[in-house]
Amino acid sequence: MRILANDGIPEEVKVALEEIGFEVKEVRVAHEQLVNYTKKNEIEVLLVQRGTLLDKNTIDELAHLKAVVFSGTQVNLETIDHLKSNGIKVIWAEEALANATAEMVFAHLLTGCRLLQESNRNMPLEGDASFKMLQESYGNGIELAGKTLGILGMNKAGELVAQKALALGMHVLYNDDSIEELKGEYVLPNGIHFPVDLKSTDKHKVIHDAQFLTIHTRHFERYLVDKEVLENAHHLLGIVNCAYPEAINEVDLVDKINEEALLFAGIDRFEEEPHPAIQVLMQPAFSLSPNVNASTDESKVLIWDEIFDKIQVLRK
Repeated sequence: MRILANDGIPEEVKVALEEIGFEVKEVRVAHEQLVNYTKKNEIEVLLVQRGTLLDKNTIDELAHLKAVVFSGTQVNLETIDHLKSNGIKVIWAEEALANATAEMVFAHLLTGCRLLQESNRNMPLEGDASFKMLQESYGNGIELAGKTLGILGMNKAGELVAQKALALGMHVLYNDDSIEELKGEYVLPNGIHFPVDLKSTDKHKVIHDAQFLTIHTRHFERYLVDKEVLENAHHLLGIVNCAYPEAINEVDLVDKINEEALLFAGIDRFEEEPHPAIQVLMQPAFSLSPNVNASTDESKVLIWDEIFDKIQVLRK
């Protein structure tokens, strides 16, 4: 089976794949030549990071591929869904990236709850002259313990978000029509066994009851959170999007923040990525990060181990 590593591949991974029978071509092929090159060279597996642009038209012409492997830390759910709809198997390191994403969710939650997104902006400017005033302004934060976290979707990152929320003393509600129950005993890195026993709840109840919302769907769905959802979220204090662009209608979100109907939002994926809207970037109640939810030193190492294991399945 012939693999095109279009955006490069670690030498040790290439050698390991060749040792089990794969032929790996490490060639940088221009986007407009990708279809012709893969057909002419009988490529069956395309391995890409984020450098290769796979738009819908290109994907429609790649039906001869058996699989596309994403080896980067940034994954586009809309692209994955379109590949699968064309009968192309998709491989990516979902488990390797899950913990990094889950921890980023809590980075934004904790930042928003303690108003750090604003404090960190203003302390360098006014901390020396207005310390007491800032102390009063940012001394009204809230705690996560005892609050209800709503999770829309339940992918691998969502599972770890639920686990971490329970460990912090939060109540957890989730909705995922394909995963009716989340039950098991997790073994944490420190060796502690952690039981989780949750059942999928009606989406409207999750939205109504949640004080915090985070999105972890397995598939792309435009505007999973919009004006209607926000109006029905009667207890909502904060929302986090580390999932994908267009998961949240940002115009509706900005309106809610401006109305002071929400305390904060944590945003890692942007509707107009990679050129986020100015009104989003300049909103002081937003905790912001530039699509780095899954990018850590640890995830970049683990990602290749998982991909190597999953590629082997293609030989069967």
